Order: sequence, then structure tokens, then C-alpha cells
Amino acid sequence: MANDLGNESSGHVFEADHCSTSPLSKNLRRSERVSLDLRVRVSGTAERGEDFSGEGHTVDVSHDGAAIIVDRDLHIGQTIKIRRVGVNKEALARVVEYYKNNASGARVFGITLADTRVNLWDIVFPTPAGLDKAVLRALLRCVACGRLEVSYLNEFESDLFLNHNSVARLCAQCNGWTTWTRPYGDFAATPAEALESNVSDSQTRNRRSHERLRTETVGCVRHPAFGNEVVLVSNLAREGLSFYSANQYPEGAYIEMAIPYTSKAPNIYSLVRIVGTRKGKDGSLIEYRATYLM
Repeated sequence: MANDLGNESSGHVFEADHCSTSPLSKNLRRSERVSLDLRVRVSGTAERGEDFSGEGHTVDVSHDGAAIIVDRDLHIGQTIKIRRVGVNKEALARVVEYYKNNASGARVFGITLADTRVNLWDIVFPTPAGLDKAVLRALLRCVACGRLEVSYLNEFESDLFLNHNSVARLCAQCNGWTTWTRPYGDFAATPAEALESNVSDSQTRNRRSHERLRTETVGCVRHPAFGNEVVLVSNLAREGLSFYSANQYPEGAYIEMAIPYTSKAPNIYSLVRIVGTRKGKDGSLIEYRATYLM
């Protein structure tokens, strides 16, 4: 199953009016989005009544739909049939959004599946149960059966995954404990020196050391103005994270982030909001604190 999935297309930069930049336009906990390039064939009936078909690929996918690039015009509200190339799966969908890719000028269409019970992408998107202990989300693959699943990892599991690129988890398909890794091999975080945080209140420091997973891993920020930026993530918590960047994001800004990030595998982008900033010791980087949007 995993071999049917293509690698992620990198370098996607979105217009400022893309819906993912609005906190009111998407319930991220309801349906995670996985940045994934899959070949698709789209067919349907055009406005003048003639049948059409076209080739394209996904930009990202979710339990409820996808963002796709196709070689023809589609209009919002149009019903289409979408089939995965090389996989005997198809489903009806409705076009709900249109925007342009800044980098390539390609037209991107947002679609929602008519029947969300159809697992068109062969990825399990679990219901958001047990998220009170989750500090990390990642697309993982069971090495025993090949099951792909958006996984919510607690602090202990996150520590294992970030350091060893694998974690032991229960697999519903295997009905037992198995090893889970990234779909396309191991991911090694780029070593980097974390900037120190100056915390004056000892009680606050102790509380945060208990609640946060202190780590050094790589994330990717996706923003309409700055494009894609690979950043160092130093803290993970249930409510949010801290990362370092040379770009100046205004406090209160909404950005998309994938944690952990690798160019060799699909990445899950989630919407977060900048809630605080602090200059690094040498002044070249800025520490940002961000919260997940529930």
C-alpha cells in the first residue's frame, strides 16, 4: 500500500487569501491535512454538458478531501469523479475552493469527498480521542502490515520517535504491538544549537519542564508572505510549541507548521498562532511561541 504513495512536492507557496491562513475556515482537529503528491485522474460533466477527463496530482489530502492541481478549469460547486492513478479507487467529490500557487502559478482546487467513508488515500485519520496527552502528530507506517496512520504521540512516544526515528505502537490491523516509522525511511534531524530561554520565575520553569518536551528537531513553516522555511523546534507541548526563525512573524499571525519535517516523506501541516516572541542571544534568530488552534 505504501508503495502507491508518491513523495511530497516541496516549495508550495500560497496566496494570502488561501483558506488555511484563516483560523475560522478549518477545524484542524476534525481532519488533519497531509502534504502529499498523489497522481489523480479527474472526470465529470462541463458547464456546456460535455464529458471531460483530466490528469493532475494532489497538493495535500485529508479524511474529508484534498487540494489538487489539474490540467483543466473547474468551478466551485461542480461535482467530479476523482480516481487515484495506479490504484483501483475512485470517489465522487465537490469543488469547494480555488486559489493560485504563487511559486508556479498553478491553479489549485479544494475538493471535499461526497462520501467520507471511502478511504481514497489509504491513510487512517483517527478521531481526535486521547489528545489531552498528545504533543506530536506525524504520519507513520506500520512495518508489519504497511498501514498508514496519522498518529498522535504522547511525550514519551515523541521522545523515542524524534531520537530513534521509530516507535512501538498498537496496530489495529495487526491486532498487537508493532514498530512504526515514517513511510519513506528514517528521518534524522539536522543538529543545531538551541538558544537559551531566560526564565526568571523558578516555579514557572519547573512547571514548564514537566509539561513540555524539550527537544531539538526540524519543523517547516508555511506562510503566504515568506513561503516555506525550515526551522529549529525546541519545545513541544500539548497546547503549542517554540521555534527559532530569522523571519519576522508578527505576534498574532497565523501560520502552518509541520513537525517533524523532512523533504523525503509526507508531512502534516497544522494551523498555529504566534503568541509571543523573544530575541536570541546573538540577535540573529527570534524565538517564537505558538499555540495550536483547536
